[in-house]
Amino acid sequence: MKRLAAYCRVSTDRQKEEETIGVQKGFIREWAEKNNAQIVEWYMDDGWSGELLARPELDRLRDDVRKELWEGVVFLDRDRLARKLSLQELIIDELRDKNIEVIFLNEPLAENPEGRIMQQIKGVFAEYERAKITERMRRGRIHKAKSGKIVGNEAPYGYTYVLKSGDQDGYYVINEAEAEIVRLIFHLVADKGYSMYRVVQELYALGIPPAKNKNEYWRKSVIERLLNRKDYIGIAHYNKATAVVPTHPQNIGGYKKIKKSSRRAKPKDEWIAIPVPAIISEELFEKAHKQLRDNFLYGKRNKTYSYFLSGKVYCGCGSKRVGDGVNGHYYYRCSQRIYKFPVATKCKFEGVNAEVLDEMVWTKLLKLLSNPEVIKGQITRYNNKQKRVNEVSGKGLVGLQKALEALKEEENRYTKAYGSELITFERYEALMKEVKSKKAVIEAEAKDVLVMEQEYLINIDDVEAVCKEIMEDLQDITEEKKRNYMRNLVKSIYVKERRTALVNGCIPLHTQAQNIQDEYKRRNNRTAKCREKYTL
Repeated sequence: MKRLAAYCRVSTDRQKEEETIGVQKGFIREWAEKNNAQIVEWYMDDGWSGELLARPELDRLRDDVRKELWEGVVFLDRDRLARKLSLQELIIDELRDKNIEVIFLNEPLAENPEGRIMQQIKGVFAEYERAKITERMRRGRIHKAKSGKIVGNEAPYGYTYVLKSGDQDGYYVINEAEAEIVRLIFHLVADKGYSMYRVVQELYALGIPPAKNKNEYWRKSVIERLLNRKDYIGIAHYNKATAVVPTHPQNIGGYKKIKKSSRRAKPKDEWIAIPVPAIISEELFEKAHKQLRDNFLYGKRNKTYSYFLSGKVYCGCGSKRVGDGVNGHYYYRCSQRIYKFPVATKCKFEGVNAEVLDEMVWTKLLKLLSNPEVIKGQITRYNNKQKRVNEVSGKGLVGLQKALEALKEEENRYTKAYGSELITFERYEALMKEVKSKKAVIEAEAKDVLVMEQEYLINIDDVEAVCKEIMEDLQDITEEKKRNYMRNLVKSIYVKERRTALVNGCIPLHTQAQNIQDEYKRRNNRTAKCREKYTL
């Protein structure tokens, strides 16, 4: 009895729902029983495009070839392996080179070269025919949309799609249960002035599950798309966007179920309007959008505070802290609070008043920058360390010089050998070229060592003048310059409890060298009130 593996693939959620994986498995099992074969391993890619070669189960199959678990692989047909002929042939050749039998149930693989060529020719024509069918379907959908008919059977939230029946094309009807939630969302924004985050919080508090129940709570991006859909005022649009390969993919190096996973908006003159039943009035839609614009322009969140330490502050749980304004007060809060909103997070650390922390760090930086003794101490430590580095590099320089002398002797030997006609000119030329390339590398290394010895020590005599110049520059400092100082000098800040912060920073003593110093900063009071600032 042959020991075989089987590979199945479907490319869409609809195919998965229709259990085409199960259908494929049924055909393969039936064939195996009739042909005295045993399927010892199943490889199944659910929802993966055949245009892509990188699929998790197909990769597992290719890796398992080396384990000798089975003697052959069964596919229902070539399309299940890949859509493109070139990819099909690549996998087939790879398996057959490792003496693995490749079996297609619907069209057995030809055993002779002539048959393989004929199958490949048929594959080219099949691929061409698929491209023609795809284009005809695209043109058909465009024509259908221009005729005012719904294209596709996936209705937006608030509607239900009624399938085509006889001469009656498919159409949307209002799903009253979902439509009430749509109206609620628009009224929360238009009448109560809620932000999208506040809408998310309200829906969560009311226990209203999101569309399709795929998540625990509504997301801001879903609310934003919902508020921008003109379907709800009676105008659906088709041909709004096209699928494209992402320019800046998020999952670099990982598996992608489809190749064109991003969407690019088309010009509005290419959009095709289709009438649908209205759920809300046009006045409510416009009122909600006016409120969204007002929220953006005048909302408290957008009376922006300059979070000078943005991107530098970390929470005790390990996550970054991000700027968050509430009722005119500004905090650095754990990012988990934002990302998992409105669900409670495991992080127990409270927010830190941004104005207090920024002022504390700035005050300490001023003390450091205005104190020549601190800077001199940093320079002394840096120079001592650099001298030790130079001592090591000096020893390395001696070794490099010896290596150069050895290469010169090697050149002389090759020249003498060529002069004595012991080697040909071609051999002599190749040997000399190799020696010259080695010399170039060693000379470059020696040059770098010399530059380090000459340039990387810092003069300590001008420190007081530099500190004075810095303090004069800070007398009338702008907000932008202050932000740049803090972001360049501070590397990271770790805040656990609200009264203590560990700051890691650097004073740039040299363009190629930086000295790191840790400072503990504490508030000088037991409890800090909002908007009060305390220096060290």
